[in-house]
Amino acid sequence: MKAPWRLLLTGLAAAMLLWGCTGPSSPVVPIRREIAAGDRQMDWALVYYQSWRRAGDEQYLRLARRQMARAVRTYFDLQVKMGHSFPDFYIVDRKRRRGCRFIDQMEREASRFRVPLQVPELGGCL
Repeated sequence: MKAPWRLLLTGLAAAMLLWGCTGPSSPVVPIRREIAAGDRQMDWALVYYQSWRRAGDEQYLRLARRQMARAVRTYFDLQVKMGHSFPDFYIVDRKRRRGCRFIDQMEREASRFRVPLQVPELGGCL
C-alpha cells in the first residue's frame, strides 16, 4: 500500500519541479524579442545612412534618422520595463546611447548639407 503513494508523490514532485523550471524563463522571451526588434531598427537606420552617403538623396537621411529614433525609443522603453536588475540592462543602455550619438551625427550632417529634417521628439536621448 505504501508503494502507490510513494510513486504518486514522486510523480507530483517531478511535475512541480518541471513546472517550476519552465515558469521563470517565459518573461525573458519577449524581452529578447524586443531587443532584436531594436537591433533590426538600428540595422535599417545604418543601411539608410550608408545609402545617404552613397547617393546623397535627402530621403535616405530622413529615413535613417527616423529608424534610429525608433530604435532608441524601443531600447528606452525596454529599459524602463526591465529595471536595473535585469542582466541585459546595461547592454541595452549602451545600444541606446550609441543610437543617440548617431542621431546627433546625422543631425550635424543634415545641418551641414542643409537637409531639412522633421525632428520628432526623441524619447530616450536624455
